Amino acid sequence: MNKETTWLFITRAQPWLHIGQEDGIRQWVDQWITKIIIGVGSADKEGTSENPFTFLERKEMLERSAKELLQDIEVEVLAVPDFGDNVKWRNFIFENASDFQYVLTGNENVKNAFKGTDKTIIPLEIRQFVKSSTIRSDLAISNFSAIEKVLPPSVVDYLHQIDAPKRLRDIFNKERKTPSLVVDIVLIDEHGKLILIERGHFPEWTALPGGFNDYGETWAQSAIREAKEELGVDIEIEKELWIRDTPNRDPRGHNVSRAFKAKIIGWTLQAGDDAKRFFEIDPKDIDTLHFAFPDHKEMILAALKW
Repeated sequence: MNKETTWLFITRAQPWLHIGQEDGIRQWVDQWITKIIIGVGSADKEGTSENPFTFLERKEMLERSAKELLQDIEVEVLAVPDFGDNVKWRNFIFENASDFQYVLTGNENVKNAFKGTDKTIIPLEIRQFVKSSTIRSDLAISNFSAIEKVLPPSVVDYLHQIDAPKRLRDIFNKERKTPSLVVDIVLIDEHGKLILIERGHFPEWTALPGGFNDYGETWAQSAIREAKEELGVDIEIEKELWIRDTPNRDPRGHNVSRAFKAKIIGWTLQAGDDAKRFFEIDPKDIDTLHFAFPDHKEMILAALKW
């Protein structure tokens, strides 16, 4: 196989190549890639919570990322505006990018756009799951301890230089982007066992049953519905365990939780919705668990104390 190959990778890059994307690219680097064209999607969009950075800012951060993360690969950055039409979008890339042989992607829209062309589509496997929306939320609250774990140091420095946290806060406030409301439920059965779930979606690991409030629901109504959807059980609220509103308590974004202690009044336990499975554990063994949300342990301890 020809070792001189050029690959296309499309990302909105709001605003960087993070470790999940870098890892996905690295899976192929040692085999084939000698040049990669990074197409910056929605390059004509800026100044919103979804697209807060300009193309030139994104280009600067991509080049910094590439210099640190992809040192042995030639990188070309291409501005790709939105067209609302796959054919026009694809043709723009053909007309403006250097010749390439492969398309590296995990995005179904990108796959469909290049389907039927002479380009080989290579699936991008994300083994380190990072959400750009989460990083933008972390920026808005200046949570750089989290950001530094997923971005190259030079990009973190640049975000400081352009005062990215203030920009995100101003945009969020202008758009009235407020925290979401969630409920968490501490359930202890008649044998004194704690009922927990193993999450099937990001963030994975162990969690209390619960979820987001639906419009028109009280927190208590949400808790009753979530218990039914995730575990198939009917519950009765016994005690409120206070509100947790630390902005970085949830890796998905700024979500405010109201926790409840509840008892099961209907006993058809079955995992559903976000739960991959449920399990029961002696409360004294909770230190052996990896919680998706660290304050879930606090909620359990509060319920046990009560």
